[in-house]
Amino acid sequence: MMIFDKEIVFFRKIITVFCLFYLTIIQAQDISVNVDSLYYKANNLYKNKEYNKAFSIVNKALNIAPEYIDIRVLRIRISQQLQDLNSSKKDLLKLLSLDKSEDYKRFVFNQLNKIETTKRLTDFINEVDVFYKNNSDFDLFVAESYFRFKDIRSTRNVMYKISKRLLNDKQKYRYRLLLKKINKNQIGVYYDITTFKKEYSTQKTWHTTQLEYMNFIGMHSVGVRVTHSKRFIDDAFLYELESYPVFNQKTYGFVNVSGSSKSDFFQNLGIKSSIYYTVLKWLEVEAGFRYLSYNTDDFTSYVIGVTSYQNKFYLNARVFIGPKIGDDFIQNYQANIRYYYKSAEDYLFLRVGTGISPDESSRFTQVIPNPDLNSYYINLGATKSVGHNYNVSVRLGYLTEELSNNRVGNQLQANIGLKYRF
Repeated sequence: MMIFDKEIVFFRKIITVFCLFYLTIIQAQDISVNVDSLYYKANNLYKNKEYNKAFSIVNKALNIAPEYIDIRVLRIRISQQLQDLNSSKKDLLKLLSLDKSEDYKRFVFNQLNKIETTKRLTDFINEVDVFYKNNSDFDLFVAESYFRFKDIRSTRNVMYKISKRLLNDKQKYRYRLLLKKINKNQIGVYYDITTFKKEYSTQKTWHTTQLEYMNFIGMHSVGVRVTHSKRFIDDAFLYELESYPVFNQKTYGFVNVSGSSKSDFFQNLGIKSSIYYTVLKWLEVEAGFRYLSYNTDDFTSYVIGVTSYQNKFYLNARVFIGPKIGDDFIQNYQANIRYYYKSAEDYLFLRVGTGISPDESSRFTQVIPNPDLNSYYINLGATKSVGHNYNVSVRLGYLTEELSNNRVGNQLQANIGLKYRF
């Protein structure tokens, strides 16, 4: 009898444990279903921009299931929309501590965008920086955020860190664009030399030195340039004022006014202008004119061009027509190719063409007396950024031209330049 009673007690315990286990499962399922329903309800309210109601529901859901990540992510979204940045920061730090910083980077960036004071920005950066050590996307966003508050010193400090790293193409573009915004001044120095081969009666070398200053105002730029050129025994100065106004995202312009005095090869007055319009994302067209007034006569040329951007290549073709001398038009046809191997300031370039462009002020007078004589040229060169303030450029060229005595003359050209941006 006693054995039988023990068996009954044993079976009762088993039934009790089973019932408790069953009830626990049912309760867990009910909680899960309940939390899921709260999440979907809050998410729908969030999509409908009813942020306060959605915030109340996600708070309730997280009290029931504090480890429910999707609900915590939703609360971050809602908190940021409500500008409750303290709440969103606490949730972000909890999620970042899970070693998934890349998964939540977009919320960190959104938080940076919504912070309204430099102090709060710095405090938040100090808290999350530990999760993004040597992360260039994060540091670029930090630099852009400091620049938003016109904190140039902090922006430059972050940019200096970034300059020590390898960047992908998109990061390089953002980096160079921000550099242009914080460094609004640029000084450039250039030296050009042209040598003449034995076909010419005089083989003395031409020397041209150029100094320019550019100032960047938003998307616009304005500059002044002084050029000194010595041709054989003559020398002269050319003074230029230049501007690149930006009208909208698709349209920008170029305007140049120049002048010199007592010169046989520089214009007394020059006015150059072009308008550039982006027809398609990868296609840009140019139209403009060049007016040059010399001691003997005035000349007007017209220019049309087309530019295409293909991956790392810049492909350009330009045509200058005019002025008309007698029955002949002075003509210049040129093709320009650039290959960007690192950034917008680092590229190799090639130019080939026939004729001499009116943009080459010191040489244009060569074609005016004999517009029917042809010339052909090729230029090769490269530019390279050094650090994030300097840019070096070099160019080598070869030109062959018909001479009036039925001979062909050959010229070698070289140019070196240095730009400093600050």
